[in-house]
Amino acid sequence: MELAPPTILKTLLSGLFPSRCIFCQQTTGRELDVCPACYDALPHNQTCCVRCALPLAEDINHAVLCGRCIKKRPAFDYAYSPFRYENEIITLVHQLKFSEKIRFSRSIGEMLWQHFSTTGERPDCLLPVALHKSRMRQRGFNQSIEIARVLAKKLAIPIEHTAIERQRSTVAQTGLSAKQRQKNICGAFAVVGELHYKHVLIIDDVMTTGATVNELAKLLKKHNVERVGVLSIARAPVKK
Repeated sequence: MELAPPTILKTLLSGLFPSRCIFCQQTTGRELDVCPACYDALPHNQTCCVRCALPLAEDINHAVLCGRCIKKRPAFDYAYSPFRYENEIITLVHQLKFSEKIRFSRSIGEMLWQHFSTTGERPDCLLPVALHKSRMRQRGFNQSIEIARVLAKKLAIPIEHTAIERQRSTVAQTGLSAKQRQKNICGAFAVVGELHYKHVLIIDDVMTTGATVNELAKLLKKHNVERVGVLSIARAPVKK
């Protein structure tokens, strides 16, 4: 019996099981599990710092650095966050992390790919932010790894999830100030394997103050990684 080509099988399956928007549940008619209307209504992070992707005032119409990056440049070289951490994006991330809806990682990965594929950057590997063993046992999965799977397949590059380990359990960053977050995460990661990459892209779900990814970037730079980027689905605005 001759097997149908993968493209034909994919078309047949999409007809039998059409993708539905994760927000409105309407049939999307495309690979992305978000319909065009809901995608356009999401809080896009169009005006942001060119270094750390921090959302800025919408009346700024040219590329600028935020005050934090002017005062002290982060250890990473660039950051991309297509959305602001608001409204439906908060719900989406919480559903993935705390309601065990791992399938949402595919939707997040696809949205990240739509954004990142236009940047021209091509890293040597993806580095999901590691969870401590105790947090991993509690949650049962690492959401950053699940998101990275989609991107790794699109980019045809490896996921590095064994070379760096979270060596101590930190308290949840939620609710901590920027200074408290820096102190909390300081020294939390350690290199436990070989790193032969020159350009590493850190994958996280949300970038708040950037303390966690900055700590990782500093560690990577100390181990001869030349270029470090950060990719997250959302960037939190500065608290007023």
